[in-house]
Amino acid sequence: MFRHLLKKDDQTSLASELEVENFSITHLDAILDIEKEANPTPWSKKTFENILNRRSLSFVCLLKTEIIGFCIASEVLDECHLQNISVKKDLRHKGVGRYMFGVLFQRSKLFGIKNTFLEVRESNRGARNFYDKLGFREITRRADYYKTQNGREAAVILRLTH
Repeated sequence: MFRHLLKKDDQTSLASELEVENFSITHLDAILDIEKEANPTPWSKKTFENILNRRSLSFVCLLKTEIIGFCIASEVLDECHLQNISVKKDLRHKGVGRYMFGVLFQRSKLFGIKNTFLEVRESNRGARNFYDKLGFREITRRADYYKTQNGREAAVILRLTH
């Protein structure tokens, strides 16, 4: 369904094997492992458990039976708030993130969502470039939003209009 979102080199090797499941308690340990390797200030188990208690657009991406990525997003009126998205370190830059965005945009369409918002660390150039390629545009910044080892840094707020 979303093969066109994978890089050409990755289409034959990954696309036919990727699956998506709604985020559930059975995914929690694998998500926590990915979160710890990806985020300098990882979310707690309790934060992820709270997501499970709310209706959301959240899901995991599997390669065969292994969870290789997750997307935590919620619907607010006609907007999608992307709160967290990550792919296992050894599978980054292979089109999995792009694939997951395709899934998120399809799910958003079902709810009549017109805009997707996210915040990203100002220092996270790789993610910011990736979001730019997907069509996200900066709308503002929040000073001192994220914790760092040496203090705090700004969040760049991005929006994609569907």
